Amino acid sequence: MGVERDLFGRFRGGPVERFTLSRDGLVAEIISWGATLRSLRSVGTDVDLVLGLERFADYPAQQAYLGATVGRFANRIAGGRFTLDGRTHELPRNEKGRHTLHGGPDNLARRIWSAEADPEGCAVRFSIASPDGDQGFPGNLHAHCTYRLTDGNVLRIEMEAETDAPTPVNFAHHSYWNLAGSGTIDGHLLTLEADRYLEAGPDTIPTGRLLEVAGTRYDFRSPRRIDAAGDPDYDNCFVVRGEGFRRVARLEDPVSGRCMELWADQPGVQLYTGFKLDITTSTGRHIGPRAGLCLETENFPNAPNMPHFPNAILRPGETYRHVMEHRFSLSR
Repeated sequence: MGVERDLFGRFRGGPVERFTLSRDGLVAEIISWGATLRSLRSVGTDVDLVLGLERFADYPAQQAYLGATVGRFANRIAGGRFTLDGRTHELPRNEKGRHTLHGGPDNLARRIWSAEADPEGCAVRFSIASPDGDQGFPGNLHAHCTYRLTDGNVLRIEMEAETDAPTPVNFAHHSYWNLAGSGTIDGHLLTLEADRYLEAGPDTIPTGRLLEVAGTRYDFRSPRRIDAAGDPDYDNCFVVRGEGFRRVARLEDPVSGRCMELWADQPGVQLYTGFKLDITTSTGRHIGPRAGLCLETENFPNAPNMPHFPNAILRPGETYRHVMEHRFSLSR
C-alpha cells in the first residue's frame, strides 16, 4: 500500500503531477490536471479498466473529459442561463453554441488542482478555488476531490464544495470504463438500479418528464448487453432507485469475468456509451466510438431551470457532498 508522486507534464507554465496509488489488487494513477483518473489497473496485468492517455500534451487537446472531475455543473444547462433568487445568470455556451456543458469551456476539469497525498490512507486530496463570476457562475467556490483505494479492490471518490453565495453545484466523475481493456463495450453486461429515465428533447436537454423504462430500450433493470436493443448509442440520465448511498449500477465483461459495482448518493446517473469518441493521440493511437462508457452519478441535467428536479443550489453555510465507490471483482 502506498502513494508515489512524480511530474507528468506542464500546463500554462505550471506542473501537472501524477499520483500512483497501490493497494490490494488495484493500481490507480491520478493527475492534478482536472483531478483526472488516468489509469486503473489490476495488479500483475497491463489491462487498463479506464481510457487514459500516455502523454499529458494529449489531454488539453481532447474534449471528451477522459477521467476528469467535471464542474462547476456537470452535464447541461439549457440555453446557457439560469435564474437564481430573481437574478438571471448568463453562462458561456460551449455545447453546439446553444447550451453550457460541464460548467463552460474553461471549466474545472481543464485546470490544475492542488494536491495533498495521504500515503497511510492510500489517498490523494485535490482542491481548487473558483472565483465569483467564473464561467458566469456566482459565488466564490472551494471544491475538493479525494481519490482513495480501500480494502477489497474499491476505488472511493469523495467530492465536496463550499460557497459564499448561492450557486448551482453538480460535480461528476467522467471516466470511460472498459473492463476488457480493449475493443468496444458493446458486449458488456449492464445493470442499472433505475425504473425511470429523463425524457430528452433536442440537444439532449431534459423535457422535464420522467418516463418508465419498462418495455423500452432503456430497461437495464436486469443484466443486458449494451447493444441488446440493436442501437448501442446512449447519452441519457436515469433516475436511481431509492435514496442515500446505494447501488447504482453493475458492469461486467463476460469474457474476462471482471465486474464493477458502482455505489453513490446522487439522484441520477448519466449513461454515455462514448459513441462520439474520436481521438488520435500524438503517439498515433486511435480511440474510437464506444471504446469505453461513462456512468456519471450526478444531479439531473438542467436542474437549475427545473423546479421539480432535485435541488442543485448550494448556499453559504452548506457543504455539497458527492460520494461514490467503484467495487471490483477481478478474480478472472
